[in-house]
Amino acid sequence: MLSNKVYIIAGGVFTVLFIALAMTEFSTGYPEDGLQDLFYAALSAVAGTVLYVLDRRQRERRAAAETQRDAR
Repeated sequence: MLSNKVYIIAGGVFTVLFIALAMTEFSTGYPEDGLQDLFYAALSAVAGTVLYVLDRRQRERRAAAETQRDAR
């Protein structure tokens, strides 16, 4: 299974790619497609952010559980 960092990085890469694609479509005269690509870019950025936050919380919980286990 892939780690959360791989998914976070993939979200960032997809964001950049969709923004580049949207810029291309805006410049070639397809504004509807460009807006759709910007939506996908925002969606992938949000997904990457959510994964980052969840990964951080998971690490904090693991550290707290480890500290609690060591205290016993």
